[in-house]
Amino acid sequence: HEAYWGEAPTYSEIHWIAEADPSARVDALLRGEAHLAADIGVEGWRRISSEGSAAAHQWETGLAIIFMINAMEGPGQDRRVRQALNYALDVDEIIAEIKDGAAEPLNGYLTPHHFGYDPETPPYPYDPEKARALLAEAGYPDGLDLVFDLPTEMPDEAPALARLMAEQYARVGIRLELVEHQDRAAYSEMVREKRIQDAACFDSSPRSTYRVLREKLHSGLKGPWWEGYHNERVNALIQEAEATIPDPERQAIYREIYSLVTEDAPWIFLYRPLRYYGASPRLQHWEPRADGLLIFN
Repeated sequence: HEAYWGEAPTYSEIHWIAEADPSARVDALLRGEAHLAADIGVEGWRRISSEGSAAAHQWETGLAIIFMINAMEGPGQDRRVRQALNYALDVDEIIAEIKDGAAEPLNGYLTPHHFGYDPETPPYPYDPEKARALLAEAGYPDGLDLVFDLPTEMPDEAPALARLMAEQYARVGIRLELVEHQDRAAYSEMVREKRIQDAACFDSSPRSTYRVLREKLHSGLKGPWWEGYHNERVNALIQEAEATIPDPERQAIYREIYSLVTEDAPWIFLYRPLRYYGASPRLQHWEPRADGLLIFN
């Protein structure tokens, strides 16, 4: 409006067009019918990059694709089993096959966008011999049978992901039964109510490290997404961090927690997806945001 105190934008209207097909979104951008194409996938990103008339953007998300392990009952109570479930997976192969390379491996429960993430914490390497040894040490020399829950959407690739995981687990003697859940809202409630079987696929999208620690990892609080993990040292450090105001000191505590939790392996740490956008030359200064929101100024 004319009385607005700030500088006027270079446009008077924004039109949002719903187009379900990512390829069609790319086509609209390349034909000049759209100035921004969101969530175009890695193939769309490659098309725009090779065509050259628009800018191709890659967004490193703050989303973590993981399996929460049931540590309340069953084999997942044993840290050695949880570690074996991580060592037995070739995450690079999973990313190549399931995401066409459009993801980055996780080294714990956070992504680099999050306060307290520790880049020095090594991810679990693919080590099937280590996995077999840990299973034998835990009392499963002949492998074991597990049941994993998974949704059919959010993440949408969960069924294909779980099937490939089952193939990899079979190499170390882990026999996996997969139970798919069609109702995503009901699935979330099942996880929240701690009614998962041996593990459950989830897309962890934490808005803050504070919430991850309180809602998913602190065994004294037993938050909505806590599935039985217990470490008294972690609990004490979480409470210490909550009472620590200066960022550098709290960061150091968070990173100690990060290392401890990664070693304890309450989750199967997989990957964070990459998302892709295309932008016309008119939006030459536009960049994707870490939170995925589309903001124009």
